[in-house]
Amino acid sequence: MSDRLAAIQQALDRFQRDEARALLREELKQNPSADAYYLAAQAARTEGDRVKHLRRALELDPDHQPAAAELGAPLADEKPKPAPAVEPVEVPATPRTELRLASIGKRWLAIIIDGFIVAVFTVMLLLAGGALAPLDAALASANEAAVSDAFANFQSNTLTVNLLVSAVYNVALMARFNGRTLGKMMLRLRVVKKNGRRVTILDALLRNVFGYMISQIFLLGYLWALFDKEKQAWHDKMAGTVVVEEGRASPST
Repeated sequence: MSDRLAAIQQALDRFQRDEARALLREELKQNPSADAYYLAAQAARTEGDRVKHLRRALELDPDHQPAAAELGAPLADEKPKPAPAVEPVEVPATPRTELRLASIGKRWLAIIIDGFIVAVFTVMLLLAGGALAPLDAALASANEAAVSDAFANFQSNTLTVNLLVSAVYNVALMARFNGRTLGKMMLRLRVVKKNGRRVTILDALLRNVFGYMISQIFLLGYLWALFDKEKQAWHDKMAGTVVVEEGRASPST
């Protein structure tokens, strides 16, 4: 990797995407390589630009594994097309869609929406599994000890099912929909790595299962985001992710 490509990668790692784009303009003029276009995809302002740069990277190097993985297609499924004449990347003078760190209020509202959805699925599974039957039987017996034991078992089962549903819901949706759950889709939010790359299933598992368990200790992990410069909760810190807000416009610099 050239010095400039290394500098671009460092800028992306620091979440300084404007600096990365400025370096990329020079790199693409002087050395329009597959690696340069791959990094350009990580710094892209829109999803369309990201896909366009990834396809250009594969046109220049059909065996470029990272670009193929980002597009979610095996290398052998696509025949490389002849690379068209490379044109310099120009920065538009008009505002473009920019990814911004999401506000804490929107993040919490998305969590509430997702929590409600998870609760609905939890109740449906408990009812389908007959979890209320032992409690009904204990109430019918009018035995105080039996009622107490049945209620304790019901609470334990509810907590276990809720945790499993939450884990499957968050991990599956984030891996499938590029860092988004239903709540985040509704509020146009997305979880990405700090360098702008999409989260993997392992990132989603670390963030939304193990990370959530840590953040829920007296809700301290969530409150931490109020004071963090990148608005990261503890589960974001663990997975190296940030939550961004899509669809906001800002002038190019």
